[in-house]
Amino acid sequence: MRRFPTALLIAVIAVLALAGAALIFWPTANKRYASVDQVRLQRSEIRVAQAVTHAKGPIAREEWRLSNLDGASTAQYEATNRAGSRVAKFTYPIHGYDVTFAFEALVRDGVWELRSRPLRGNTDNVYTVSIAQTAGDRSGKHRFTFSDPHYLATSAGREYNIHLDPAKPVPDLLTLKSTATADGRYQKIVDDFASFGPPGFRKTVAAAREKLLKS
Repeated sequence: MRRFPTALLIAVIAVLALAGAALIFWPTANKRYASVDQVRLQRSEIRVAQAVTHAKGPIAREEWRLSNLDGASTAQYEATNRAGSRVAKFTYPIHGYDVTFAFEALVRDGVWELRSRPLRGNTDNVYTVSIAQTAGDRSGKHRFTFSDPHYLATSAGREYNIHLDPAKPVPDLLTLKSTATADGRYQKIVDDFASFGPPGFRKTVAAAREKLLKS
């Protein structure tokens, strides 16, 4: 008397169930994987830079540039002495997420919203900040210039707008409105660049500056 092949039947049912599940769920899963792969492979770039032009002292101009290109991060520093005869320039590889965190801090502190301001206060040092970002087929960039971030944060004064309305009788012909123009975000941006970098990068920058200061 032959036994009924129960084990074989269970195996066949299991295979058929797996095949059915694959036919049902594979299109959705495949579409999801394709979307994830597209995001993973799309172009991703962030670049931020701060240039400082000095009216006095041995160093005429300095620039810090931070970039993350498809996950590879670097920090660059360049400075020129007053005579233009000596240039300090180097690129430092950044391991980890320091550049990404610096970029997020700059965005949080308003780097996309700030605009160029008339040079006021101490104009010996003029700052130019630029930012650019690319994510897939979308990109944007922004640039602005200012001086004396401490002045802009504390003593920038007020902006007055005068409106002339000929439909109103004298003395209500003129309307004067004022708004405070002080903005601490300029100081935050400068502080973000000053605090950036692992010890090795900051040490190299300090050494380069010291050589130019003595030139």
